[in-house]
Parts: sequence; structure tokens; C-alpha cells
Amino acid sequence: MKLTPDQQAMLDGEKGWPLQIAMQMLTAVGAALDAPDMIPVTSTHLVIDGTALGEAGRDFLERLVEEGGRFAVPASINAIAVDRTKADMTAEEHDQIRMLEACEKMGALPSCSCNPFIQGILPTFGEHVAWSESATAPFVNSVLGARTNREGATAVASALTGLAPRCGMHLDENRRGEILLKVETEISGVDRFSLLGALAGRLAGDRIPVLDGISTPPGIDEYVAFGAAFAIHGASAMFHIAGITPEAPDADTAFGGLAPAEEFIIDEAAIAAEHAATANGTAGPVDVVSIGCPHASLDQLRDAAALLADGRASGDVTFYIHTNRSTWDAADAEGIIDALTGAGVSVTADNCAVVSYDRVPSGTRLATNSAKMALFARSVSDAEILFGTTADCIAAGITGHWSGRQK
Repeated sequence: MKLTPDQQAMLDGEKGWPLQIAMQMLTAVGAALDAPDMIPVTSTHLVIDGTALGEAGRDFLERLVEEGGRFAVPASINAIAVDRTKADMTAEEHDQIRMLEACEKMGALPSCSCNPFIQGILPTFGEHVAWSESATAPFVNSVLGARTNREGATAVASALTGLAPRCGMHLDENRRGEILLKVETEISGVDRFSLLGALAGRLAGDRIPVLDGISTPPGIDEYVAFGAAFAIHGASAMFHIAGITPEAPDADTAFGGLAPAEEFIIDEAAIAAEHAATANGTAGPVDVVSIGCPHASLDQLRDAAALLADGRASGDVTFYIHTNRSTWDAADAEGIIDALTGAGVSVTADNCAVVSYDRVPSGTRLATNSAKMALFARSVSDAEILFGTTADCIAAGITGHWSGRQK
């Protein structure tokens, strides 16, 4: 890779160990992906989940601090493995807080959310950024028209240096659509966009899909639900929606004038089949309700409170709604948290408690509106999944029974 004198000085250790280790990471990735040089980035998003990083991750972040490491560009933090306000923590949970504190000492914003977009953290069109958490990349690239790869540990290196290898989604030629998904059914609501995202992700694999036929622009909650499911079921960092997303004024432009390599029809039968693949449960009792994966927005918390206004969670159901701390605080100021907790709902902040600490034993019947949560729960604990709208999930939480009416 071609490095500037300043970048070479970082790599040679002339500017300290944190920048040297960061440049070693970035140049290794860049060399593997044939990047010609580095490109400046304006922000980063970091995954520091303690259950994944363990003691080694904690020690690495704390050594960066001890050696004088400081972030060169703004850095937000992904959802973590514990509510940071929890009074009594296990040793593992305390390690998670130590990781968060280390990042804060280097200059990170403790946003603690898998979808910082609902907190107003929005890169602008054409900006080059380095964001980890697989679901952020499709939103950044597709909805905002900013540019990022699906980063991992290198996001910390980019935060320290303000650089990323010039490759992947940073290059115009890699942002063109590759396959066509013709949508021939109405899609609205977070649950149906979540199913569409899961299907699109599996069909696309590592290719960029162009969805044609969606007439009404999704809202931010629908985009977030689609992107999260799309990312966890596929490997692509971008999608286009013809006539809606900024780099796809029409399908031909999204493909760069080239013909799609493959075409698929997504009709109501395809959505129904995706629902069947996502949900393996049938009508009957409900053990757990989980809403907010990705984290619920303030509007979603308001809607949940309205749906629970005349009801209360059944004593036989454990009812979670997950969000981030800043949204939790805003909802608390409006009285929404009191309304939800008064109705028997546990509103978590900073994490997705259901899957973080094995609170869903094998065979648990879990109701959710999120294809991402459905896959997590089935993978982590072999839960039985009941999938439907937010209203379906809340009704099940109140009655303790899944009706099976959802499609």
C-alpha cells in the first residue's frame, strides 16, 4: 500500500504503540483486499460486546488507554452486554463496563445502541466512515449514501487513526447493483420489512440487490428492521430500492447500466414462506415477548405504551422491550417508561437482555416482531419462535396466548 509520510511514521511506531498497532491492523486488511492506499474517515462505530471480546478485549482496550491512545474521529458505541446502570454486576458484566469506560477515555460517545441512527448519528451522503456491527453498513451505504465496509475490530484502528483502507464500499465500482428483486406485494410495518430483509439477504448472499416495486418509502424504523435482517441473513453491505434510495433513482442507474446477474420475484407467497422459515411456533401459550432488536425508537416505545394502555402483561409472560439509554431517558421524561413498567413490561437499556444472558431456555416460546431476534433466539437457545406485528406481540403479552392469526 502507498502510505503518506505521516501514515508510515505511525506504522513505524514513531507516534506511539496505539497508532502503530492500529496501522498494522489497517495495512494488513488493506493488503489482503488490494487497497492502493488509505482514505480519511469522518466517524466510526465500535462493537465492544464483552461476551465476544472477553478478557483479551478488555486488556487490549485498557492498554490503548494506558499507552496514550486517543480517538482521532468521533466514535459511537454499539449495544453492550449489560445495562450500565445495573447495581449488582457479575465479574463479566463489570469487565464490560471497563471496556466501555476505556473507550470513553479515548473519546467515544457511549451511545450503546445497534442502530445509532435513531439517536441522530447520521453520516451524510458521500462521507467515508468506518462502522462495525453488520446491520449499520446497509443503512449507512444504502439509505444515507455514505460509505463504509462491514467493519470489525478494524473500526477501533480507524477511530485511532482516522483512516480506512480504500476498498470495498468506498469505491464507486463496488456499489452497483448485481441482482434484481422484483417486489410484487405490499410491504409495510417493521415486521414485514424485517421478513423482506431476511429474504433479500439470503437471496443476495454477498451480492448487492436492487429491490424494484416498493412504492412507498420506508420509515426509519422500517429501514432499520430491514437492514438488520438483511445483514444477519446475508453478507452484503448494501442494497438499493429503485426510485427511493439515493443512489438508485431508477433500477437501470442502480445497476450502472449493466444487466442484473440474476432476477427473483418476491410475491406474497415468498413473504409467507419467509414467515414460515422464521417462525416455527404455532398457536398456544407464550413464555417471552421480545420487542426492540434492533433497539426500539421513541416512536416505537410510544406505540407500545398506547397498545398497553388498557391492558397488562400476563403474569405467565416475561415481556421485554429493548432500547438504548438515551432513548430510555427521553421516554422516561415523557412518562412512557412508567406506563410500560406499570403494565408489567421490562424496558432494558444498552443491551438485548434476552440473548445476552441465556434468559431463554431451550424450548421457550418467544414472540417477536424481529427476524434478527428470531434468528438469535433460535441459535442461542433453540427457542420456539412466534413471529408477527408489534400489535400481535403485545396482544400475546397481555393474554399469554399466541393466536396464530398473523401472516
